[in-house]
Amino acid sequence: MANIYSIDSDSFIRAWRHDYPPDVFPSVWDKLSSLAEAGRIISCEEVLLELERREDDLYKWAKARDYMFRSPERPIEEVVSKIVNRWPEFIPEDSRDGVWADPYVIGVAFVHKATVITNENLVGENAKKPQIPNICNSLDIAWSCFIELLRNEKFQF
Repeated sequence: MANIYSIDSDSFIRAWRHDYPPDVFPSVWDKLSSLAEAGRIISCEEVLLELERREDDLYKWAKARDYMFRSPERPIEEVVSKIVNRWPEFIPEDSRDGVWADPYVIGVAFVHKATVITNENLVGENAKKPQIPNICNSLDIAWSCFIELLRNEKFQF
């Protein structure tokens, strides 16, 4: 069975702007588009809203593939509720526009049995705030970084 990936905003942003910019690595984005078309790269509407903040070429790329972004349907909302109730310190102190995608990325992964793709790392038990990988581990959800997605899919350039 093929892997499905739920991608966080930071992974899209870092890949687009720093690690795999489309003017240098267009084939990365072509292959990601193919995976999205196949329903194997997904995320939540909140990620699209976070990308919209800059209204740049990454947002245009994502908006053209809006089928990737899942609505917060009831099963996803239930997971999000579980996350914010169990880890209240996970909630950001401030969000300029009220958009916060992290628990929805995890909820999408949980509901669709996907691997979360994030640039965040595990933090220790004494950390002030858990990170996405900590919550994924607690909920038995696979997670990895963007380069591992490329490796798993055997992307070569």
